[in-house]
Amino acid sequence: MTDTGTTRTRPAAPGARLEAIGVGVAVRGGREVLRGIDLTVAPGRLVAVAGGSGAGKTLLLETLAAVRRPGRGKVLHDGADPGEAQVASGFVPQDDIVHRGLPLRRALGYSARLRGAGTDAVEQVLDGLGLAVRGDQAVGTLSGGERKRASIAVELLVRPRVLFLDEPTSGLDPATAAGLMETLATLAASGVTVVMTTHAPADLARCDEVVFLTPSGALAAVGAPEDVMSRYGVGTFEEVYGAVAAGSTAAPSPSPELPRPRAAAPAAAASAAASAL
Repeated sequence: MTDTGTTRTRPAAPGARLEAIGVGVAVRGGREVLRGIDLTVAPGRLVAVAGGSGAGKTLLLETLAAVRRPGRGKVLHDGADPGEAQVASGFVPQDDIVHRGLPLRRALGYSARLRGAGTDAVEQVLDGLGLAVRGDQAVGTLSGGERKRASIAVELLVRPRVLFLDEPTSGLDPATAAGLMETLATLAASGVTVVMTTHAPADLARCDEVVFLTPSGALAAVGAPEDVMSRYGVGTFEEVYGAVAAGSTAAPSPSPELPRPRAAAPAAAASAAASAL
């Protein structure tokens, strides 16, 4: 059975616009891991950051989220410094962020109080993410997909305008991963800007845009999934990974910053998004 849920939680405001301008990030020892990243993420998009191991995917995610400051260049949220813009955002790391020994509803209740969320927020996110029937179950006894949705639920308590996730489908079976990606797509369709990292080719095909990094941490390609494959002259993302690793250069994009219209959501997802209005 697919471990999935449909989100009904609506952001307090339209999704945020993210920009990276000439961003570079170095690690200890001075080695530059990200190099000259120029990137724009339009509001309400589902965007995946991909690339080989060590390409700097998580570093780029953290930098876009303002968890990490760039060594050079700058990141903007809605055209302003993140500290000034104060855009409501959520960050879901690879590890679970919900206490495994507590019942899910109680754990979310504590998080809601700490974040100043309303008392109704817990039931809204439980219902919206298909977790209401698991509310009294200990987090540690949930399935992998349910625990990942529980972590997302924590971040949705404050109705973020942008959600960052580090490899959210890692360790999930294909059906569960597909269900989680549908949840993220529905969040984006409701207005939240969603940026995630992933290694999984199947995840990339379900996103609005893909950002591919070279092994040296530069941008290899940015665009809609089918456009990225076309620019490398290949038919699968496995082949894109191989081409990027081999140093092949993608054909230039004619208009890299123009967002494509979002494909129509599945009937169930569209109904859920409409119910949040």
